[in-house]
Amino acid sequence: MHELLISHRDPDQGDPDQGDPNRRDQGQGSWAFLHQGSPEDFIRELCSDALEHPAVRHPYLQRLSCGELPDMKWAIRDYCHQYYFYSAEFPSYLEAVIGGLRSAPHREMVRRNLEEERGMDPSNPENTPHAELFLRFRRAAGVTAQYDSETPPCTTVLIWRDLFLQKCKSRQPGVGLGAIGIATEMVVSTIYRHLHQAVVQYTDMTPSDYLFLTLHQDCDDEHAAQMIQISTELAADQNQREALRFGVMSSLNLRNAFWDVMLARAVAT
Repeated sequence: MHELLISHRDPDQGDPDQGDPNRRDQGQGSWAFLHQGSPEDFIRELCSDALEHPAVRHPYLQRLSCGELPDMKWAIRDYCHQYYFYSAEFPSYLEAVIGGLRSAPHREMVRRNLEEERGMDPSNPENTPHAELFLRFRRAAGVTAQYDSETPPCTTVLIWRDLFLQKCKSRQPGVGLGAIGIATEMVVSTIYRHLHQAVVQYTDMTPSDYLFLTLHQDCDDEHAAQMIQISTELAADQNQREALRFGVMSSLNLRNAFWDVMLARAVAT
């Protein structure tokens, strides 16, 4: 695993909206390395910024994992239904990022991630595409065909999907790489731990039902390490530092907006 990959912090420690104030008071953060410092320094700070972002420490995630929502089964079903409209396009996101990378070795590294999404993954005991695993997860959560047809996607998840794909298609390769790498692959295993805890404690799903979660907790750290390696190489170009940071922070802002809506829906039940 790449040495710059920061170990996941406990998302339950500290104020989820504040991150590390001492680090900020000292003038640290990835912005300070946009035009100075080594690529490694910049990426290390960018990873810290991502892990401290409210999208990774959102009250919705906290309350979901602790069972502090009015109807936990409703909330989990709602998550599975709404998140699908973003998640189902993940192969398209990867394909777009691959198309924007200028280095053949970089493209190959991301292409291996795409192959795993399609089921060609040694850690996947069923060799089932991840999209099919998520559909299984949705069904186990109670998203029936009738529920699917009667429950439209929320506006925010459609905006998230469309704008995220736009970032992945950017002519600046750092934007898409930052979006799919540090803003997604690096943080998603931490995020999925909240959902995994909720599913285990508040539903009767089997491990086969939530295999999608298990796989992404286990394999996304390795994906993140590969993305960080590519990002560090791109960050030798200061223009790409700006692109990487824009991709990371804007993508996390989109995810945070989605959590806001999901919390509003969950407490209104």
